[in-house]
Amino acid sequence: MLRPETMHQVSIIVAKDQLPNLLSYAGKEQVIHLITVEDEKLPLGAAPFEATSLLSKSATIRNRISALTAALQPIEGEPEKIEAPTHNIDELALFLDQETSKLEGSVHELEESQGKLLADKERTSELSRFLSGLEAVGMPLGAIGGSGFLVTLAGECARESTVSIQRDLDELTYGNLIFVITQSTERTQTFLAIFPHAFEDDAKQAATALGAKVEEPLPDLPPDPKQAKDFTDVRLAEIEDAGKKLDHQRELLTEEYGPRLKTLEHLTEILEARSRAVSNSSTTESTFMLRGWVAKDRIQKLTEGASHACKGLVSVHVEEGQGQEISHGESLENGLEANDRQTPPTLVRVPGWTKPLQSVIDNFGIPSYHETNPLVFMILTFPLIYGLMFGDFGEGPIFLALGLFLLYLKRKKVKIFEIGQLFVNGAELVVMLGVGITIFGFVFGDFFGFESQAVFGFRPFFNPNEGAFASTPDISHLLIYMAVILLFGVGHYFSGLVLSAYNKVRNHEIKHALYGPISWAWFYIVFVYLAARVVIAGYKFGVLLQNPLLL
Repeated sequence: MLRPETMHQVSIIVAKDQLPNLLSYAGKEQVIHLITVEDEKLPLGAAPFEATSLLSKSATIRNRISALTAALQPIEGEPEKIEAPTHNIDELALFLDQETSKLEGSVHELEESQGKLLADKERTSELSRFLSGLEAVGMPLGAIGGSGFLVTLAGECARESTVSIQRDLDELTYGNLIFVITQSTERTQTFLAIFPHAFEDDAKQAATALGAKVEEPLPDLPPDPKQAKDFTDVRLAEIEDAGKKLDHQRELLTEEYGPRLKTLEHLTEILEARSRAVSNSSTTESTFMLRGWVAKDRIQKLTEGASHACKGLVSVHVEEGQGQEISHGESLENGLEANDRQTPPTLVRVPGWTKPLQSVIDNFGIPSYHETNPLVFMILTFPLIYGLMFGDFGEGPIFLALGLFLLYLKRKKVKIFEIGQLFVNGAELVVMLGVGITIFGFVFGDFFGFESQAVFGFRPFFNPNEGAFASTPDISHLLIYMAVILLFGVGHYFSGLVLSAYNKVRNHEIKHALYGPISWAWFYIVFVYLAARVVIAGYKFGVLLQNPLLL
């Protein structure tokens, strides 16, 4: 826990038909960190495996599956059991491509129908608002329609073409035209034209010739604005009903394809992981050669487990002189490939209940092989500092109960919304903080901001506010509390500098230790001492001038 695990580099030669079994075992047990096999170290007759096409195909399938998931939004449930050719990467990629295509056909057809319906709804809504305006001013559509029916022509064109389209349509219809711009953007404008039915074909040809994207017209529009408005309202109601039917159809598709989609997602993850794994390998006519880093105490487990999984058709060889002589690269959890082929990844093993706290440390930097992992110290200091700041034995049990509830969700592997999942993943840390808050709540005698003596009748071990709000204020307890907090903070920071200096001296980086943490520690001690002298003297800075050596 104080030091990362010692890593050794191993080479694995496995029969081609047993590669999926090896990767399944290694992925399940998480025993190896794969790296690229260097060209100069390839055995005679071997060549780097060409995985560009496979990686591209797996990425494409993943994106297609993600698009289907976003479209159907399947609910949580049991995945469908599918017989998939997981024994062969190429066959698995082909299988996923075919299965994805089957699902895409129905989903794309549904989305296309919904897209057309949405466009029709927007156009009809624009027409309805336009007709409401005509009805309000009492302008009859019959003035341009005569005794015939009217049609609408909606389309989109470049801004500079709008005037030309309006002029040509006006000439074609002999002035029997109502032309409105319904929407404008930086480059395009959407228009709506109403004119007699007899000019429909010529108007569509003229608008198209000027570069407009013309939509299907709304036929047989009544000439009276009120009747036309009723006509569009009926049309909107029909569109709404059609939309509900499509939503119901989407629900049926989700119910039918959801379990299968979950299985395909899982198989896609397998395909991607195996594609990345073999992309770092070399191959002969009948074998694959893999190379990776394995913890020293798990080499025997890898050898035995791989042999059992591959029916003995595998050979594991430990490379000599490839231990952890170099500082760390990426951690095992951060990816499959190492940035530096000769750099062993850092593997820090900690108890499960401390992993959230270890993740906090990892955010500042993963300890290398030549550094001490500060987790042991933070197990004490993290809840201690939090308790000193927020000690309250009323809020503490609530915090503790929340942590235990989150821990229950974590153990049950319950998935919740994204931000909430962060708290679930850090449930153990919330429990630790709840313990710290509760303990110091008892020490300080705080219960939801009230004093424990007033609520429960018992005196606290130490109350920082004791006497501070009396008729004759006494802040001695408050000063003691502030002094303890200050000394604890100084000690906590100073211990970090000591740990840093220890790591550098241990690695024979004497110069870095002297000009780094040791110098910082010296200046920090001097600053705290001078600040304490000023405070003790009643904030009289002149006390520093009494001894020139202090400056």
